Amino acid sequence: MMSGGGQTDVAAAHADGRRTPFLSIVTATYNSASTVRDTLESVRQQTFQDFEHIVVDGGSTDGTIDILKEYGSAIRWISEPDRGIYDAMNKGIAMSRGHWIHLLNSDDFYASNNVLNQIVPQLAPDALNYADLIRLNADGSRFSQSYRYRKWPLYLSAFLPHPSLLVSAEQYRAAGLYDASFRIAADHDLILRLLDRYPANHIEVEMTVMRQSGVSATNLDVTMDEFGRVLRKHNVPSILVGILMGVRRAWWKVRSP
Repeated sequence: MMSGGGQTDVAAAHADGRRTPFLSIVTATYNSASTVRDTLESVRQQTFQDFEHIVVDGGSTDGTIDILKEYGSAIRWISEPDRGIYDAMNKGIAMSRGHWIHLLNSDDFYASNNVLNQIVPQLAPDALNYADLIRLNADGSRFSQSYRYRKWPLYLSAFLPHPSLLVSAEQYRAAGLYDASFRIAADHDLILRLLDRYPANHIEVEMTVMRQSGVSATNLDVTMDEFGRVLRKHNVPSILVGILMGVRRAWWKVRSP
């Protein structure tokens, strides 16, 4: 259904004649019963209401499906096996009818009930739009990530926050979808592809709260290896990739407790 390079035609999902919402919110889930209700509620309580909410579940067995059923027509959802989170995201994007698409994962939630009302008026159609991110630690502490855009640091780390990225359907058509051959770094690959085509537009609003429990936060070796693959895919010479990865590993050792 989806190609590894992520070239699915988003327009195909718009052929059913239903009204086009301004925003499609896409949530990928898999055995997310402990967190997905927070995600669903943060969407349902938004003061901005011109959206559809699509949930793509990977075949959960832990009660996630029972929770999705509680929300009735407020969400549109499917549950079937997939090839990982990026494959699920690609499915959700292909199902989307909105002009803009936001990927809100099943362990994340919106920072406030009016955050979409704050962000929507600031969206620039010919730019890569991103807002600020709040990282939520297991002990309940939070810190805000507000990235002042410069491209060169993105070759060292994924500073531009994917959970607070808003991409239009047209931009996905131009840049392609997620490369599902990656387990962790397909979002950074897509961000670099988008930045090759569009200038960055930083919306200084705390948009998404991200729990620090994902694969990229807990599997450093895989993260490093895939980040190097992304750089090589974007034509960074292998010798420079090796230097950059050495710098990055040293930086992680300094910042780790």
